[in-house]
Amino acid sequence: MVVLDTDLLIAYLRGKDNAYEIIRCLKEKNFPLKTTIFNAAELYKGSYGAKNVAKSLNKVQTMLEGLNDIIIFDDEAVQEYAKIASDLKKRGISIGIMNELIASICISNNENFYTGNLRHFKKIPELSAINWRNIKRKDK
Repeated sequence: MVVLDTDLLIAYLRGKDNAYEIIRCLKEKNFPLKTTIFNAAELYKGSYGAKNVAKSLNKVQTMLEGLNDIIIFDDEAVQEYAKIASDLKKRGISIGIMNELIASICISNNENFYTGNLRHFKKIPELSAINWRNIKRKDK
């Protein structure tokens, strides 16, 4: 199972990097494509800051509707978040609350997380994070 981070979804919307190819390949292999409610919130936040808000909102909504699921923040994720936040605080590490929340959903749902932001997410050892930017395209 695969959860897509905001950076991958934005790159896909913009047609940048190898994001389109990665998502296409995952779909071809019948991987259920998901994101978290917090990634969706980040995408909508970006849309409201865009020059053409309506166009951006439409693109985001259409893309999110094309995913298999938007995973919510349930009781298990709440507990996982508390563990992550507490552990990072004890270690004197800050990765941002939103990243902690996203990671907690991925861990509690036993999902692989495709992100280009390993700088933050690698600090959570329980998280199965994959750097999508390092995945080679088929045509290269």
